[in-house]
Amino acid sequence: MESLTQKWLRQNSQPYTHKDRVYTDIDSVLARFQSLRPKSDVYTYDDGRTQLLLCIHGLLPISFRQASYNIPIAIWITRDYPRQAPIAYVVPTNDMLVKASKNLDVSGRCKADYLQHWERKSEGCSLAALLEALQDQFSREPPLFTKPRGQPDLSPVASASHPPTLPPKPGVYSSTSTPAPIHIPPLKASSSSTSPPPPPPRPPVYHHTNPTPDRNNYGHGETAPSHPSGPTFTAPPPPPPRPPPPPPPPPAAPTLHAPPPSVSVPPPPETLPRPVPPAPNLLEEEAPDLSQSAYSALSETRPPRPPNPELLHIHAQVHGKLVTEIQSISQALALDAERLRAHQRDLLAGEPAILDEMARLEAVRGVCRTVSDRLRADIERGESNMAEIRRKGDPEVDELVCSTTIVHNQLINLVAEDNAIEDTIYHLHRALNTGKIDLERFLRTIRVLAEEQYMKRALIEKIQAGMPMGMSIG
Repeated sequence: MESLTQKWLRQNSQPYTHKDRVYTDIDSVLARFQSLRPKSDVYTYDDGRTQLLLCIHGLLPISFRQASYNIPIAIWITRDYPRQAPIAYVVPTNDMLVKASKNLDVSGRCKADYLQHWERKSEGCSLAALLEALQDQFSREPPLFTKPRGQPDLSPVASASHPPTLPPKPGVYSSTSTPAPIHIPPLKASSSSTSPPPPPPRPPVYHHTNPTPDRNNYGHGETAPSHPSGPTFTAPPPPPPRPPPPPPPPPAAPTLHAPPPSVSVPPPPETLPRPVPPAPNLLEEEAPDLSQSAYSALSETRPPRPPNPELLHIHAQVHGKLVTEIQSISQALALDAERLRAHQRDLLAGEPAILDEMARLEAVRGVCRTVSDRLRADIERGESNMAEIRRKGDPEVDELVCSTTIVHNQLINLVAEDNAIEDTIYHLHRALNTGKIDLERFLRTIRVLAEEQYMKRALIEKIQAGMPMGMSIG
């Protein structure tokens, strides 16, 4: 029992000259290569002609350097197949390019040796053998190669000392694919050692002196420097400024785990009100430690967390696949729309001819109706005459031959009697010759008949002399 694909293939191979051969070859190829599928589409030749052809498209498996690959191909079956060789193309995806060679042009059309042999001698060639030849050729020299990837900058803060890195491969995490770290500048000492510190209710003012320290320095036990002086009364002078810190060590490779709670991003200031620290009593307790509050204030002003490069890569892959599918669907819809527009043009061009033919057929129908009405009337009249004749019955023989006047009827009878006498004399002569009658009887009978014939002929001539011209009966 035939499958749906075989039924479809048998139906769409009807326009071909050798439809049985086309059906057999394509069916054997589909049974052998499970990754190929048939379709029917419009093919545009180099000279601009378009034709609806069968196409075998899909992935052709090959083996290159002990690895398996799938090459996207499309083979168009021409109408003169197998006398004319099929048209083979390599169809690259969006992330591939065609590798031109002597057997493959930049458009992807294959010019394999087997196709050239097919053009010279097509008797021993087949579609399955062509695919085997393409497999062998592509295994020796692959027709496609991957496009070179660009170098997008995924870091939100560009650094002059660290060039942008390439995006990582899917599923691989390395220190070169991590985003730039978030920088938290240290606190700067007061601009003047003799000026009093700011009042306690106001938050301290921080100035950026080095925009490149790593935020991880605070995660290893270090805190931002703070001013130890009191806010509302005279205090001893502050200690001398601390020397600048040594250069921070290189940042460790981050992982995909959540950051520690001490450097988590807090809610925006609009949604989280900032608490006002109480005024410290320096007479009864030690100087407050402002490192934690300073770090919290800096955490609110640090830049947002950069996106995950792996997630960006996945988004780019999904976007590319969607764009490819949309382009494929758009091309298919464009071909369908062009084919429908061609049908529409043909229908619009054929409308005047259809209308003219309809008018001509209407005229013919009118003539036919007129003739049929006339013939129907003649048939009805003939049937009525036949009924009248049947009603009258069969006429007598003497009534069949009659004239319109008495003289003419007499003339008809005289002519008939004259011919009868002539026949009688003829048969008497034959009887005399055969000896059936004697001579005396013959003569006596002939004399009587001759006198009677003479009188009838004289009367005939007399009647004919009184008739108008052109009505004589010979």
